Amino acid sequence: MKNNRLIIISYRLPFSFKTENKTTTLKPSAGGLVTAVKSLDLSASSQKPIWIGCADFTQSVWEKSKHLVNDDFEYVPVFLDKAVNKGFYNGFSNSVLWPLFHYFPGFVDYHDEYLTAYQAANQAVCEKVIEHLKPTDMVWVHDYHFLALPQLIREREPEATIGFFLHIPFPSNELLRLLPRRCRDYLLEGLLGADLIGFHTNDYLIHFLQSVSLNLGLSHNLAKVLYQDRGVQCQAFPIGINYGLYHDAYAQPDVVSERDELKKSYPGKIIFSVDRLDYTKGVMQRLDALEAFLQSHPEWKGNLVFILVVVPSRDEIQTYWERKQMIEQAVGRINGKFATLTWVPIVYRYASLAFPQLIALYTACDVAMITPLRDGMNLVAKEFIATRQDQQGVLLLSELTGAANELGDALLVNPLDEYEVADQLNVALMMPPEEQQRRMAVMQRRVEQYDVKQWANDFFDALAATRQGKRKNHVRSLKGTGKHKLTEAFERAQSRLLLIDYDGTLVEFTNKPELTAPSAQVKELLNTLTQNSQNKVVVMSERSHEKLEELLDGLPVDIVAEHGTYLRQEGGWRSSVLDDGSWKDTVRPLMADFVSRCEGSSIEEKNHSLAWHYRSVADDIGFDRSREMLTTLMALLPHQLRVIDGNKVIEVKNVDTDKGRMAKQLAFAFPYDFVLAIGDDRTDEDMFSALAGQDQYTIKIGKGATNAAYRLDNVQQVLDLLSEFANHPDKEPASSSAK
Repeated sequence: MKNNRLIIISYRLPFSFKTENKTTTLKPSAGGLVTAVKSLDLSASSQKPIWIGCADFTQSVWEKSKHLVNDDFEYVPVFLDKAVNKGFYNGFSNSVLWPLFHYFPGFVDYHDEYLTAYQAANQAVCEKVIEHLKPTDMVWVHDYHFLALPQLIREREPEATIGFFLHIPFPSNELLRLLPRRCRDYLLEGLLGADLIGFHTNDYLIHFLQSVSLNLGLSHNLAKVLYQDRGVQCQAFPIGINYGLYHDAYAQPDVVSERDELKKSYPGKIIFSVDRLDYTKGVMQRLDALEAFLQSHPEWKGNLVFILVVVPSRDEIQTYWERKQMIEQAVGRINGKFATLTWVPIVYRYASLAFPQLIALYTACDVAMITPLRDGMNLVAKEFIATRQDQQGVLLLSELTGAANELGDALLVNPLDEYEVADQLNVALMMPPEEQQRRMAVMQRRVEQYDVKQWANDFFDALAATRQGKRKNHVRSLKGTGKHKLTEAFERAQSRLLLIDYDGTLVEFTNKPELTAPSAQVKELLNTLTQNSQNKVVVMSERSHEKLEELLDGLPVDIVAEHGTYLRQEGGWRSSVLDDGSWKDTVRPLMADFVSRCEGSSIEEKNHSLAWHYRSVADDIGFDRSREMLTTLMALLPHQLRVIDGNKVIEVKNVDTDKGRMAKQLAFAFPYDFVLAIGDDRTDEDMFSALAGQDQYTIKIGKGATNAAYRLDNVQQVLDLLSEFANHPDKEPASSSAK
């Protein structure tokens, strides 16, 4: 970060103002993001970082009170119209995205005006970012409130370096499909404006990659999505906490005093739970589990207490207020059912906790019961582990949290199974001290090693790598200096390999691929190029080797057919694929069903692959059916088969070969000092990725993101380039031949 200023964007600024008796005071905010960012070491940067967020105070309050804010950040509040903010925050963000992304579709309350407000708010924040953005800045956008923001910034500043981190789960595509198409496309395309998209877990990452493939038709490789001439890197970064802050608080005098008072007041076992008021937190299910526990283990009556703290949140939203009433009724019912004159099982508090109180409860309890129904990460679990200097206490954790992936030594439970939770609660209460210590030590090592600083550093390192990658892999139109460099390299070379795709590169696409024959110009070019012994020309295609033999009959070129399955050299065909084709009996009927449901589509059977073509199908219908087929095939097929999402075609083949492997094999078969690969399709991206060395040049035909170094617009430009090569007056080398 030394030479780069950081711009952070989140919904809230990390503070608010409180006015009482005409006196305004500054109130710092709590929360995982604030704690994380405040823990960062930004001293290496020579420029003060900027934090942009939506104001929960008026502009006049800001002007009068901003002098109270005095720390290492420059704060920039965005003042949204009241109605826009309500539709943006309470409406779309928390009545649509929050329940949907947390797997509560029944709570989704979608209205078009909510989406309109969300778009307006994201645009307003974008304008504020653009006001402050400098070329060397690194922009870090946070959370579901601003899914659209990266692309809005990208449209205004194409060279900006933008990272995005999602602090909640990303749902499976089946849930995302509940949103109207224009809405989900807007959100996905918005995210793809970033250079780096971070998630808590690999599950969320995979869900996102599947969604962009199935909704936008975009390909990805090693978690990099190709979009609008850029590669968007996606990665899992499980957020950590400020370990030292919580660990060192154990012995603070106010914490010790508070802890001693708790143990004096509750001499038996203490079960502790703290959560925001939210239906995703599973508080009602937790109470059901406690009731089941007390019924099945009556020996614990009078010997434990469950301290339940619910932190106020979003009281203005009806479903949250109703949730509070349900919790309080359940607490009253359970206490009424089991309490005695001298004991109540549940101590309930609806309030925020001061930091010493929270640490005291973490360190006084015997069991931390953290069982949300769905949580992106859950930092409460990590905070509890960090505080336990005594390495005692048991973490009872929902397996549906992101933290469960890291904290395998917790007692993991399904929060919806009240009897499993009850049984594991008994295990936790009975666990020997030495077993508690063993489990706690393992989890503390993980939480300490991957703390918030490590999380942020990993994210920034990955973001910086994307910046370097953009400079290195920028796709240039093949003209001017770039074209001069390419033709100069061709002219200097004594041995050249030209790998040329067929459909969409040498010949135009048609609705009937079987009728696409090479033009007289193409035949003449290939003949002329191959007459020079310094040139080796290979035509590569996904077509069958029989069809290519027919189309290129009489031309002295090598041919690669069926994505590298077959190779023709010196007039003879060979294949190294060992495949009896028995899998076709399963795939063929499935494709036939799609043909019957998609008028104009057809199946092409090759020796080692099956292809479903939909070039003659209306675009919207063809796209929808192709996404359905992709989902089906990827779920059903074994690992030895590959599903290729091509240009108006879905193909299934053996994984052992592809254009990339064959291109690399051909390039290394002879010490060529010039290798050129030209193609238009997604399948050609394998070839472009494989050929990224010195003296190796790659050209993408047409629009779309690519791994190629250069771009040409159409087939005619390819033929013009090949004509320049063919007409170059080569001098034959004295003793070297590429053939």
